[in-house]
Amino acid sequence: MSRLSGWTIGCLLVAAISAMSAQRAPVPRQLLTARAAFIGNGGGDSYGANSYFRLTKYDGGPDRAYTSFYNEVREWGHYALVGSTDEADVMLVIRFANPVVDRQRNEADGDHPNDWIYDPQLNLTISDPKTGLALWALTEHIQPGDDRAADNKHFDEAVARLVDDLKRLNLSPDAALAEPQIPPGAVEVAIRERREKHAGAGMLLGGLAGGLMASRIQSGSCSGFDACSKQGHAKINYSIAGTIGGAVVGALVGWIWPVSF
Repeated sequence: MSRLSGWTIGCLLVAAISAMSAQRAPVPRQLLTARAAFIGNGGGDSYGANSYFRLTKYDGGPDRAYTSFYNEVREWGHYALVGSTDEADVMLVIRFANPVVDRQRNEADGDHPNDWIYDPQLNLTISDPKTGLALWALTEHIQPGDDRAADNKHFDEAVARLVDDLKRLNLSPDAALAEPQIPPGAVEVAIRERREKHAGAGMLLGGLAGGLMASRIQSGSCSGFDACSKQGHAKINYSIAGTIGGAVVGALVGWIWPVSF
C-alpha cells in the first residue's frame, strides 16, 4: 500500500468517525414500544397574593393542564391509560409553569416599578414508571392573548400541540429529532413587536414632518393687532393639526410596513 493511499484511507476513517459522532442520539426504545401509560398531574406554579388574580388568567383551576392533556391523549387512543404505575410502560407527567423571563421598567407606576414578563408553558416529562428516571421531556409555550378568551384558546392550542409532539415522538421519531422549530405564536409576537416599533418611529417622523410642513404655510400680511393675533393662532392650529395628522399617517404607514422574522 502506497503512502498516499494509506493517508487517504486514514482521512476517510476520520471522516466516517466524525459523521457517526455527529448523528443524532436515538429516541429511547421504551418510548417507542410503550402501550400502557400512566398520566400524572405535576401541578403548576403558584403566585403571590398581590398578583394572583392578574396572573391566573386561565379558567379551569390548577388541574386544567392535567384534565385537558388526559382527555387529548385518551382521544388519540395510542395508549391504554392505566390507573397505577405498576401497570404502565411509561409515565407521563404534565405540569403548567409560568416562569419569569424578563422585566420591563415602568417609571410611571410608582407602586409597581417593575412589570414582570412571564412565559406560560406546558412541560411534559416522560419517565420510566419503575425507576422514575426521566426518558424524555417536551415543552410547548402558551402564546399570550389580548383577553381572557384568547388566553384560554391559546392554552387549549398548546395542549393540542403537546399531544402532537408526543405523536411525532412515537410515530415518527426521526421527524421529532429534526431541527427544532420556533414555537407557534413566537413569530407572530415578534412581528407584532416590530410593527409597534415601526409605528412608533413612523408616528415620531410623521409628526415632525407634518408639523414642519404646516409651519411653512405662508400667511398673508396683516394689519392691526387683532388680525395678526388671529393669523398667529391660525398658524399654530395649522401646526398642531399638521403634527397630529402627520403622526397618525406615519403610525399607519409604520404599522403596515412589511416586516419579516
